[in-house]
Amino acid sequence: MSNLRTVRTLSVLLFALLVSTTVFAQEPRPWLCRDKPVFSYDRSMEYQVTARPGRQWRMFFMKYSPDAAHDGFDIVDSREVRGDASGSLTAGQYFAVALYRQGGHWICPDYTHDDRNPKLGEVSNLCYGDGGPPCLVKLKVKPEHPSP
Repeated sequence: MSNLRTVRTLSVLLFALLVSTTVFAQEPRPWLCRDKPVFSYDRSMEYQVTARPGRQWRMFFMKYSPDAAHDGFDIVDSREVRGDASGSLTAGQYFAVALYRQGGHWICPDYTHDDRNPKLGEVSNLCYGDGGPPCLVKLKVKPEHPSP
């Protein structure tokens, strides 16, 4: 009887280990992406993210701190992007990464372009894609407009 109980306990523990390993493997890890464009502004900002259909995208905004987990990066905002998504950020310096889901894993894009000369009224204008244009995800960051 105790052998059966031991086998059941080991089976449950093995199942729990497999499930937790699978779940962990599927978590996005944007701090590992090679290209992490950075932008900063001394006031609050608003952002607009647009993704082309066909993939599941998630946008991450991170700040760097030497004492932070994940190689010094803390995720401060994250949004799933299906078509359009928007949000706001407090003043500061941010690293922006768009990841897409493929085969149960989150993948860094092959191509990241930072428009070094954003248009008037923009803090940053970023593009993410596969090996080059077209942009599969566009991120525009602007100063937040004061409320009337």
